[in-house]
Amino acid sequence: LLLFMTVRDPATQPGLRVTLTDKTFLARTRDGGSSFDFVSWVVPWNDPHRAAMPAPVRLSDRCLLAAIRRKSPEHNWIDCYHSEDNGSSWSYLSKVANTEEETGPQHNGNPPSLLLLADGRLCCAYGNRSKGDECIAVRYSKDQGQNWSVRYVIRDGCQSINGMADLGYVRLFQRPEQKCVAVYFWCSPQRPQTHIEATIFDPHGVT
Repeated sequence: LLLFMTVRDPATQPGLRVTLTDKTFLARTRDGGSSFDFVSWVVPWNDPHRAAMPAPVRLSDRCLLAAIRRKSPEHNWIDCYHSEDNGSSWSYLSKVANTEEETGPQHNGNPPSLLLLADGRLCCAYGNRSKGDECIAVRYSKDQGQNWSVRYVIRDGCQSINGMADLGYVRLFQRPEQKCVAVYFWCSPQRPQTHIEATIFDPHGVT
């Protein structure tokens, strides 16, 4: 079993709930979870920006892909990293999307959910917290994460009871008839308190 997790150095920013020191790593167990071994850093420890909450997929016996939530003092986005040696080493592959626009007030971005579709494409779903553009969106890749499509909005019209863009944290699934289900937390004019909702969408006919 491969286990993707995030860790931070508490000495650098003690007491903060969100820090820029969070980094994603890979661990492995060969005895059903009785013990774990460190395998690798997905994002280098000396990278200056937050790299947390990975969404991995396996593309082959040797190739792994992970979409990762990123944060700098001025910006929030999603990056994609890949490994061609079953997780022993990783390299940057592509930027998937912004989770907030690069100008204006920044909240905290949003984590990705990554899915290998039945037709071989990748689908990445995430929440966008940009002021006035709050939504749940998806992007597709037909070349194993090297390039990503334009954004497709599958849910918009968020409205919370306190005006904050508190949404997203998507979990993504594909049903047997190949439609996709995105599950996320949301606030609407009818239900402005945070709650769980889902959107069913068809990934066919888009690139």
